[in-house]
Amino acid sequence: MTAKDTFVGIQIGAISFVDEGVEPVLDLLQEKAGVNALLISALSWSLGNAGRSAYGFPDHGVQKPDHLQGGAFFAPNPAYYAATFHQQFAAPDSLYRGFDALADVIPAARARGMQVYTYYCETSSSAIRSLWQPGFAHFLDRDHWGKVATRPSLLSPHYRTWWRCVIEDWFQSHDLKGMLWGVERQSPLMDILRADSSTGFDEYFKAEARARGIEVERAIAGYRAVDLFLRGVRAGERPRDGVFVTLLRHLLHHPEVLMWEKMWLDAHQDFYHELSGLVKFFDPAHEFGLGIWQVINTYNPYLRAQYDAADFAEHADWLKPVLYHTPAGARFADFAASWQRAVLADATPDGAYNGLAALLGLEDFIAPREQGPLAGFTAEYVRRWTADLVAATGGRCKVYPGIGVGVGQGAGSKPITPDEVKAAIHAGFEGGGSGVLISRNYSEAELRNIEAVGQALRERGLL
Repeated sequence: MTAKDTFVGIQIGAISFVDEGVEPVLDLLQEKAGVNALLISALSWSLGNAGRSAYGFPDHGVQKPDHLQGGAFFAPNPAYYAATFHQQFAAPDSLYRGFDALADVIPAARARGMQVYTYYCETSSSAIRSLWQPGFAHFLDRDHWGKVATRPSLLSPHYRTWWRCVIEDWFQSHDLKGMLWGVERQSPLMDILRADSSTGFDEYFKAEARARGIEVERAIAGYRAVDLFLRGVRAGERPRDGVFVTLLRHLLHHPEVLMWEKMWLDAHQDFYHELSGLVKFFDPAHEFGLGIWQVINTYNPYLRAQYDAADFAEHADWLKPVLYHTPAGARFADFAASWQRAVLADATPDGAYNGLAALLGLEDFIAPREQGPLAGFTAEYVRRWTADLVAATGGRCKVYPGIGVGVGQGAGSKPITPDEVKAAIHAGFEGGGSGVLISRNYSEAELRNIEAVGQALRERGLL
């Protein structure tokens, strides 16, 4: 691998260019970290992906909250939105008035030889709501109780049409190299297991279920039974045969639930399969990348079973596995604790933590449960997970491990230092990565950690 062939990307929101200026930010990223690709959150409602830092402000940018409302940080071209009713979705935040994250950044980036991609992360959070946008409510799904959900329906033709319009606008109006789609949603059963509102029960899903021969009311009854059962478990109820056995009994008595789960998974995968082909329609040379959420690739055995790397490789030019090893200790501890309160309530906190670690192959990277959050994972996790993904894809697409240079998990996670960043960069390349993707968002990262990326690349002769 040569320096010229090495992808060094960074995820960045419009707010950083607004706060610090386009030219100064590009100069810093290129000179200090060797960045040659920008992945711009041009459309987002997520503070973590598009706003200022959520976990304390770093040593650059504006040191106060931005109260992100979100939407499009580019100027949608009306010519491309005739097919959708959702035509007014530019971010209303006054900070972005007069700024276009694509039109104002791409020329300056291209003049430096930097490629530009759009980045959209689905986000699993039901708390992210597009309240201010007229018409967005018509995209929303329904939950297993029949209530309107807070997230869009994957089978809604209106939502899919809107995304076709957005992508056509991006690639017809701007000099883009490609896009990154962050795969970060969970199936309805997983939403119930984490005590969140579900999606996947609107009229489009019900129609698809009937077409597949699934008994709709039986399936919904099964989801409701699991929900009510786990609510009782969280309140301290313990069934005679144990929590896990009783949960399996509910699923065995309602096999339609797993049939519905497969239907939801098919819809989710079909959605980004469609987007992959659409990007290539405008130019086969365009690149489509998939970001694989850390909950999918690391923490949750059910989600790891759902998403096969072979499928990702068939529809992407490259993959970005989220491998943020410093906050991973806190994130895994939180995940294990949430399952121990419900699905694994038969186990002790240590038993759930250690059992999940054994099932997921994490034993070599973690500290004991009480020390886990502040210990993080070792950088060896980055190397091995990258190597496993490279092997699983069989060389059909490149792998750019996502290295956390600023993302945290509140005050209870391991601090990110230059040494941690450098260790992760080296580990990613040693695992067979063809580049790195600096994550989660430039606005969160301290400059010393940005510089550490460049230092590691120089040590490898790649900069």
